[in-house]
This record gives sequence, structure tokens and C-alpha cells, in this order.
Amino acid sequence: MEVVHLSARGRELDETFRPVAVHHTDTGLTRHLERGEEIVLTDLGGDFHSAKVLLIDEGPVYHFFIGARLSVDEAAGRMGSLPIRSRSA
Repeated sequence: MEVVHLSARGRELDETFRPVAVHHTDTGLTRHLERGEEIVLTDLGGDFHSAKVLLIDEGPVYHFFIGARLSVDEAAGRMGSLPIRSRSA
């Protein structure tokens, strides 16, 4: 699963209630996404969100539906990584 970093804060994403448009060149990805593909988004605050590609315009420009916020462990699980655990001091 791919990870895309957005230049917005989580609160801004939560308040939009509409798809977020991102040009492919702004995703940092080496491959193009497909319609219906699920991804993980990160925001400026370092939060993780589930997302799905709803539409792809010329450019390409991806229109993402922003889903629920994810914990670090949930995001890592979706990315196929081992869960990241906090270290005790």
C-alpha cells in the first residue's frame, strides 16, 4: 500500500467532507495510482488517515476520499510493515 504526504493539517482534512485533489507529481510516488486503490495519507501534523482514490483526472490528478484517522500501528499494518512500538524510557 502506498503512502502519500499532504501539505494540510488533519483538522483541515476532517472539516472538508469532500475529496482532496493531489497532482501525481506532488505525491512523491514512482508509479501511478489506480481508481479505487486504497492508500495511507499523512498530514503536516504527522497523523495518518485511510484514503481511497475516487477519481483520476488528466495530469494525472488524484481525488482522494479521506477516511478515518489511523494509529501508527494501524498505518504500519496497512503498509505491510511490522507495528511500530513506543520505547520505554
